[in-house]
Order: sequence, then C-alpha cells, then structure tokens
Amino acid sequence: MKSWFRYLMYASIVFLAAALYKTDYIAIPQIHSPAALAGSFAFLFLGFLCDPVSWKFLLEKSGYPAPHRECFAAVGLYVFTKYIPGKIWTIVGRSGYLADRHPYPMSALTSMTVLWQLICVWLGVIFGAIGLTLLGKILVWGWPILILWLVLTIVVFSDAAQTLARRVYKRVFRREITIPTLSARLTVLSLPWFVVMWLCLSIAFHLLVVALAPNPVPLGVGFGFPLTITLGVFAAFAPGGIGVREGVMVGYLALAGIPPHAAAAISIAARIWFILGELFMFVVGLAASAWVKRTAARRQRT
Repeated sequence: MKSWFRYLMYASIVFLAAALYKTDYIAIPQIHSPAALAGSFAFLFLGFLCDPVSWKFLLEKSGYPAPHRECFAAVGLYVFTKYIPGKIWTIVGRSGYLADRHPYPMSALTSMTVLWQLICVWLGVIFGAIGLTLLGKILVWGWPILILWLVLTIVVFSDAAQTLARRVYKRVFRREITIPTLSARLTVLSLPWFVVMWLCLSIAFHLLVVALAPNPVPLGVGFGFPLTITLGVFAAFAPGGIGVREGVMVGYLALAGIPPHAAAAISIAARIWFILGELFMFVVGLAASAWVKRTAARRQRT
C-alpha cells in the first residue's frame, strides 16, 4: 500500500509538469512593488501551513487524532495530486497516508477529508461574496453565488439532501458514496482554522495584485481568491482548476477596475505564484515525512 501511494505522489508531479507545459505559463508581468510581492509569499506560505492544521483539527474532533507531523506529511506529499484528472487523488493520497499508520478505516478518513473539502468550498463561497460586496459588485454575481452557497449548505447540513445525493450517485455510477454530515457543534469548533487559512490566502492574493497591478487596488480584491479556488474545484475536467481559475480571476479583477490585459497577466502570474506555494508545501511534506520515519525508527529500536 505504501508503495502504491508513493507512485501516486510521483504521478502527481508528472501531471503537474504536463499541465503547465500545455498551458504555456511563461508570461510574467512587471513588478510594481517588490515589498508587496515578498509579503504575498509570506502570507501564501502561512496559508498553506494552515491547511494540514485545519485538517488535523477536524480529524481530532471527529475521533481520528493524528500527530501534526503526519498531517503535514500527508498534505505536503500529495499536494500536486490535484493535477491528476479525476478530482479524487488528493483525498485518496492524504487519507491513505494516515490509514497506513493508524488503525483507522480508510473509508472514515476519506469521508472526513471530503468533509474538510466541503467546509473549504463552503467558506470559499462566503469569502467571495464578502469580496464582491466590498467591491460593490454583489449584484453582478450575487444570485449564482447565493444559489451555490445554498446548495452546498443543504448538501453539507441536510440528511435528506445527502440521502438523495447518495441515491442519485449510486444509480448513475453503480457504487456507494458517503457524504459526511457536518454537525453544528463540529462546524463551530472547526471553522476558526479554516477562516485563518482563507484569510491568509486572501491577504496574500491582495498583496500579489498590489505588487503587479499598474493602478491602485480596492480592498475587496483579496477575497476573490477563495472564490476562484472554489470554482476551480468544481471544474471536473480541468486538472487543478487550470484555465477555469484564471478565467474567473480575470473576470473578478475586471470587476475591481483592473484593465483586462493586466488582469490576464496577473491571473497567469497568480498560477505560477500558487504553484510555488504548493512546492513549498511539498518540501514541508518531505521534511515531515522524514521526521515521521525517524520517529518510527527510534520507536522500533527502543
């Protein structure tokens, strides 16, 4: 099993390289504020570090505790699996890493990872709505975002909706699926780390736009980044949301008053910037994995 997940990690890197080659992301816009760019990377890395912490917190509150080092390794080693077509490999990778080290059912860990993803998406839509409100453009995308948020809320919190979703999925795909229910108590306990993660990424994106935009940047720009990631998650045929995220980002930046050519350049730069954040998380995952192996070796010797 461990060998299989190692191959999954290697495959994710290959698919990332292929995706970048096909999209030909090479254009870098002019940097207007090096200080803002440096600050954007600081908050980007901090946001990535909040990812495994939020996942660990959710697992712990659900009865599946795991050490921080294992959660960081699981998230970091498989951070590039989102670029493999299928949209499930990130969930399989991080869940499988813990399943190999704990007597937890793979199905339970997968279910909790799906729940983690649902909370991220649910909050991402809320952050996007806040951003559009600050920009005074909520009426432009207001109804689609409200409908998306209501659908997510119903799916996450309603037993009846989940039962219907399971039946439809089973009828269409001829297999069972588990959609975990998010209790009100677990929601309240889990949200702080998710909010901190999205807030760090929002600040990071705002600073990135400040660094690259040729004109002043309004306050609500940063909150659009969680929305672009969320809509990228729903892009079933775009690995890692490549293409979809950039399109949404260009539209959002245009609403913020940024010229179309500058918005397009920033969207491309943002993809490279985000991949550098993923590379940072991958290195963190490698370091955490080495720490896990050393700890296990010491325990065997004693």
